Amino acid sequence: MKKIISSIIIFLLVLLAAVAVSKSDSIKYNNTMNRLGMSDDATVMKTNSKRNLTSTVEALSKAKLSDYQIIFFDKSNSSFGYIYSHNLLRKLPTVSGRYFSKTDFKSEIPFAVQGQQSETTSYKPQSQEYIKTDKRYISVIGNIGFNNADILNEQTLVSLSPTQPKSNKKLNQLIPVVDGRVLSNKSDLTKMKKIIKVNSTHKYSPQSDDFSEVQTNKSDNLYILSLLLIFLALIAVDIYILLPLRFDVKKTQLTGDLKNNYRNGLLLRYLLFTMIPYVIGFIWINWRIVIISYSTLNTYLILSMLATVIVGIYQIYFVKKRSED
Repeated sequence: MKKIISSIIIFLLVLLAAVAVSKSDSIKYNNTMNRLGMSDDATVMKTNSKRNLTSTVEALSKAKLSDYQIIFFDKSNSSFGYIYSHNLLRKLPTVSGRYFSKTDFKSEIPFAVQGQQSETTSYKPQSQEYIKTDKRYISVIGNIGFNNADILNEQTLVSLSPTQPKSNKKLNQLIPVVDGRVLSNKSDLTKMKKIIKVNSTHKYSPQSDDFSEVQTNKSDNLYILSLLLIFLALIAVDIYILLPLRFDVKKTQLTGDLKNNYRNGLLLRYLLFTMIPYVIGFIWINWRIVIISYSTLNTYLILSMLATVIVGIYQIYFVKKRSED
């Protein structure tokens, strides 16, 4: 009965590990959504240039740089930005309509997407929704949003292209944020900085209006600590299951091959009580728990199972042998 209870505890610990991974996935995904899909390498390029926004996009297009996405956030309202993509587009979840496509960044007509809680005033005279910016009305092609991603939900983005009419916006009114392979290509990055006339750079952090606030996130540390504690708890349960089995090994009067066969039988019993909960737990996880980082979870479970096997072999075979010596 004690072994069955121990197996149930292992099963519950496996589920708890999956819940920890799932929770971490949820936090990371929310953070990514609040970064508008941009990676941790996304970089703010500060500039005081009075260059026109459209002519800047024209110059960037002609430069044939490595893949990138750039968002020019309005300094007076960081929830409003102009986006241009060159062979890289960080997709954002839509609640209605559609998100930008590659052709939108070649179109003479700008389009907009709005967060579901955007404060930018929209107009809907008939079936089509519009926003007014830069002294013109722009079609809203979709609404973006995700639960608990407040920055994403409040955002409004307008597409840019080198073929659009000249904008009234100047670079010194905007905060450019760049993401993509161009950041790791020194020569291309230098060209981009020259076009934008960058005077300083720093990593993008969306928590403040100028994106300079250092983001401190303790969730990763808690996540790692929780998985470590669950791992130690699994090993403790393994050892608890082994206690009566080790006692049986010590008590037996068998020798030679008979004793080895007896040990093999004990090891098989141990593995049945420890491995089956992992298998059932994995099936349950696939059925009931939403996981994005399956590679992380699978690696964790495999390492835990290997540790279980190693502990069992060591306790049943080698500990006793050493005492016999």
